Amino acid sequence: MEAFRRAAAQAEEEIPPVRQAGLEPPAAAVHPPRQEHAAARGEAQPQAAADDEKKRQKKARRTLRIRQKTPAKGGQKSAAKDAPKSDVPRLEQIRRRKNERRMRRAALVLVALIAFFLYLGGVFSASINLFSDLLDSARIALTPGEGWPQDLKLDDLVDAQPISGGIALCSSSELVLYSSTARQLRSVSHGYADPGMAAGNTRICVYNRGGNELRVESRSRSLFTQTTEYPILTAAMAEGGTMAVATRSERYLAEITVYNPNFEAIYYAYLAEYYPFLMQLSDNGRQLAVCCMKVENGAFGAQLQLYDLTKEGAEGSLSVTLSDCVPLQMEYTSAGKLLVVCDSFTALYNPATGEQEARYDYGDNALLTADIYDRSALLVFGNPGSTAAGSCVLLGRDLQPAASVSTDFQVQDAALGQSGFYLIGRQIAVGYNLSGEETVRQQLTAEGKRVIAGRKILAVTAKEILQLTPLKNN
Repeated sequence: MEAFRRAAAQAEEEIPPVRQAGLEPPAAAVHPPRQEHAAARGEAQPQAAADDEKKRQKKARRTLRIRQKTPAKGGQKSAAKDAPKSDVPRLEQIRRRKNERRMRRAALVLVALIAFFLYLGGVFSASINLFSDLLDSARIALTPGEGWPQDLKLDDLVDAQPISGGIALCSSSELVLYSSTARQLRSVSHGYADPGMAAGNTRICVYNRGGNELRVESRSRSLFTQTTEYPILTAAMAEGGTMAVATRSERYLAEITVYNPNFEAIYYAYLAEYYPFLMQLSDNGRQLAVCCMKVENGAFGAQLQLYDLTKEGAEGSLSVTLSDCVPLQMEYTSAGKLLVVCDSFTALYNPATGEQEARYDYGDNALLTADIYDRSALLVFGNPGSTAAGSCVLLGRDLQPAASVSTDFQVQDAALGQSGFYLIGRQIAVGYNLSGEETVRQQLTAEGKRVIAGRKILAVTAKEILQLTPLKNN
């Protein structure tokens, strides 16, 4: 027992003071450190507050500088940060997109309207007409006919002329168009009492002489019809589609109106002393030649009026007197000259000056018929109604004779082409090359009417249209 007490006393002496006081440590061991921390915190709080204030001021200055540099953007960002989220910006974007779409649609509509009115004004009409002609040519090429010969059911044939890719026939009652492969393209009734025809490439003008009506047809459709105020005297059609129409007039003896390919009147000429009876336009539609009949001192004469359609008034017109003759045919050559065939001579004129540059006189020979191709002229001499043989002369450049042949039949019609010339009689058709050598001789089963030197050489008889076959292929 004594030993146990001594051990317990020794253990109490070895226990630290904290254990002797239970849970609370001695004041000397715990409180002095807490006092030091409190003092440290008391000294640090003013310093921390100063630092925070400096940071806030620095941040405020930085924000102010940003707002001054980019006020709108900074204001939007600040408002976006401070204000609550809203759908207003998205609605504004939607409205803006709708407005842009409406503006684009309005712009497209405006462009379409401008194009439409430009079309009505003729800006694109030339291109559209050209495109239409190309479509017609493609359609004709893709749908060929059965070939020649073809029966002809026209009474009282008035005229026959080549057109682009075929021929045009005008009778006393209708206009009939054929392709070069004998496919009938169109048949148009006109009902004119005294029809005349003027052809130019793909357009054909049929008019009523002494009447007030005319119409322009293409190979696929009707292009233009007009009722004139005064009776029609004559008309002409250029290769490019320009048309000239001469009528009587109230204040003058006659007036001439020139239409562009869109059938808009672009030029007027008035004749106070002459009656026009023959007109010709250049291929480009810039020049017009008019042969007029005049009465002077009780005698009839002829006057050649030359017009430059690019000039106005007297500056663009010339008058040339044609003495003791009647003009029968006219053509502008590829060199810009005017070739005129009269009943007593053939002459070449300069349209700019009216000067006669070349001439061929017939002497005592009576001109029966003639034809012109570019710078050459074919003249056929004989006596109308006579069975006696005739002769023909081919005039080359400067109206010098290039070939001469005698015929053993009465010539009804003649045609001059690029590679030869052709004559047709009542029962026979004969062709020659440009040197006068015979290349075609073909008997006809019906009375011969017309011969056409186009893409193919065609003979028109009272019953059929047939193609002339060269001798080497017979």
